[in-house]
Amino acid sequence: MATHEIQGTLWDETGTASCVMDATHAPARAERDEPRAGALNHVIADALRAAYFAEAGELATRYGVSSSAVVEHLESAGLARMPRPERAISHIRCAVHAAALVRGDAQAWADLLTALGPAFDRACAARLDKARGIAFARRFWQDARASTLGMVPRPSGRPRGVRAPDLRNFAATKPLRHWLAERLLGSLETELGRAASAAERLDAVQEVRTLRLPAHGYVSAEATAT
Repeated sequence: MATHEIQGTLWDETGTASCVMDATHAPARAERDEPRAGALNHVIADALRAAYFAEAGELATRYGVSSSAVVEHLESAGLARMPRPERAISHIRCAVHAAALVRGDAQAWADLLTALGPAFDRACAARLDKARGIAFARRFWQDARASTLGMVPRPSGRPRGVRAPDLRNFAATKPLRHWLAERLLGSLETELGRAASAAERLDAVQEVRTLRLPAHGYVSAEATAT
């Protein structure tokens, strides 16, 4: 199942021609701080701020997220170390939303579930049965919230080896819905693989139980020992 099949309606890419990463168009600053670990190039940081004001002002007001908070989130997520960090400029609304989610904003989480919840439910129900699929999707969201907010982990049915999605690592190099869908599908494929392995083990046990040894030519372990 391709990622695009479970897209919600959450924040399309922006067409920010006015936010091209160009030092001549970036807001001027009198002084530049010394670079710190994980800091974005000042040209990219300024272009992100320009995109924030041009494209994400209404959303930022809804969640109470400042441009500085968005840049800090992206730096913390490791954007500066990624190839083509300027990609985040096109997904500035996703970056704003992620910064609000990481902060634990209730409205941001409600909006996320409203936009993507039904599509994720359908995707899981299509691969598992309806009841298991919906339960799997709901657990995905619960784990995502707990991981993102640094809550104490709870016992989970999440497949072994599958890490809960942590939105603190979302660097906006792709739409938020795609980033989450990739992690849902990865977790789902692991779940399906685990279910298939369990079925194979059950079949093997059943085969052993029904196996009949030939009566002739059989020497018991006790007889061999003597």
